[in-house]
Amino acid sequence: MSRSKPRILVAENDESSLKVLLDLLESEGYEATGSVNGADALQKIRNGKRPDLILLDLDMPILSGTEFLTVRESDPLLLMIPVIVLSGMTNEGLNIPPNSFLAKPVNAEKLKGLIERVLDEADPDPERRPRASEPWAVDEKRASLLRNSFGQAVAFVASEREARRVVAAINGVSRLSTEALEQGIIDKGLECLYQLHRYDTDESYRRQVAGADGRASLMTRRDEIARMLGFAPPTH
Repeated sequence: MSRSKPRILVAENDESSLKVLLDLLESEGYEATGSVNGADALQKIRNGKRPDLILLDLDMPILSGTEFLTVRESDPLLLMIPVIVLSGMTNEGLNIPPNSFLAKPVNAEKLKGLIERVLDEADPDPERRPRASEPWAVDEKRASLLRNSFGQAVAFVASEREARRVVAAINGVSRLSTEALEQGIIDKGLECLYQLHRYDTDESYRRQVAGADGRASLMTRRDEIARMLGFAPPTH
């Protein structure tokens, strides 16, 4: 069964341009909804189905696209929804990532390609091995917010410790650990497991593991894993 296309909300002041965009998106199989100003877009997001992507015009009445982006920065729900800005103005001074901005008049093929890329970057397949372009990182200004390399917010977590644990897992540490252990690469697997585990431990544990007793404990665990996988324990 094929996966249904994502929902896209288009906030565009000009009704003829809005219709063109909606027709284009629907022809590509997307579920598209329109708003003629930022306030209406906010209401639809908060009272209806959460869109997977927002196409945002900057020049709108009641609540402009720029004002919408300001509201978005303080709203965790909105931050989790990627935005592509469509504008006749230049991006200079707007602080919008270049890959999230498309100048008007909009080229249909460029827009379709950008939509596919933004959606893919905003929702990476958790079962797929991470690509070089897809690492997650803790936001420099907000430790509880995670962003992908595309600059899109992808997760909110309870604390910086949890944020770093999630980043380690998403960026391949946990999967690399599993793969290494399955292939019998004990040292690499154990190293990855330790790197992931240390985010959940306090400073005293890290000091203990860094000492001789800690290394001996890791050696013992490595031997146990080796036996479990059917490999002869390495000599120390």
